[in-house]
Amino acid sequence: MTRGVLVVGASGFLGRAVVDRLRERGVETRGTYYSNRCDGATRRFDLFADDPTRLPLDGCDAVVFTAHVERTDHDRDAFVDRVERLLAACGDRLFVYVSSAGVFDGDAGRYVESDEPAPKSKYGRRLRAFERRVVDRVDRHCVLRPDYLFGYSRGRLDKRLSHTRERVLAGETVAYFDDMYKSPAAVTEVAAAVAAAVVDGVRGLLHVPSPRTTAFAFHRAGMAALGLPYRRVLPEPMPDDPTLHRDSSLRSERFVEDVGFRPRSVWRVIRSQADVPATG
Repeated sequence: MTRGVLVVGASGFLGRAVVDRLRERGVETRGTYYSNRCDGATRRFDLFADDPTRLPLDGCDAVVFTAHVERTDHDRDAFVDRVERLLAACGDRLFVYVSSAGVFDGDAGRYVESDEPAPKSKYGRRLRAFERRVVDRVDRHCVLRPDYLFGYSRGRLDKRLSHTRERVLAGETVAYFDDMYKSPAAVTEVAAAVAAAVVDGVRGLLHVPSPRTTAFAFHRAGMAALGLPYRRVLPEPMPDDPTLHRDSSLRSERFVEDVGFRPRSVWRVIRSQADVPATG
């Protein structure tokens, strides 16, 4: 039985949902924040400036890392060094790292866990570097890869759908790529997968195989689910830009069996949360 969990990045969009889900499952949590202190996140921690040996790890059997650090301006060597220091400080505790579909090049899509990552962005390369250190240095670990997080976390809608909502409510039209494919993952369902790793013993590499859709269809379905004028969301083609990920969709060889549910579409998720105030 897990006694306690430290959530690094507990004040973030995903971190808040992880804290809430772990509490629902009877797990004691404590958490860190970088800039915004909140319920469940009371210890400030900067991966690049603070000593990880001073993290409040006493009584914790597991560490969940949800902090968004891979887009940092620090050079790669500094990034890797701080990741390694963190992992060393965590000792033999279970370590759950929430990565992303960004470790793939986005050329093929429908990636499964056994597909070899080929990141083509700085962000993706740092995700992959973090993953490798976790796998190589931590005996008990789980690396989760979701894509395109969305939904409500403590009553706040994600920034993607919030931006679209603001535009359509203002009477504007907004266009999204109808040939860019994603597997949008509900933040609450990713949090449930994290809890499965902590409480139920799910280990190794695990994709969150949410239904594949285009960026355009995602935003239009989201607006429809919110009861807003979804026809103001228009399709447009992707530009000829090799740095863009044309298809980062995910499948899984084990998610449903290990975690116990099948991830839902944006329509089903948002409609099921229709009574949640839209305060994002």
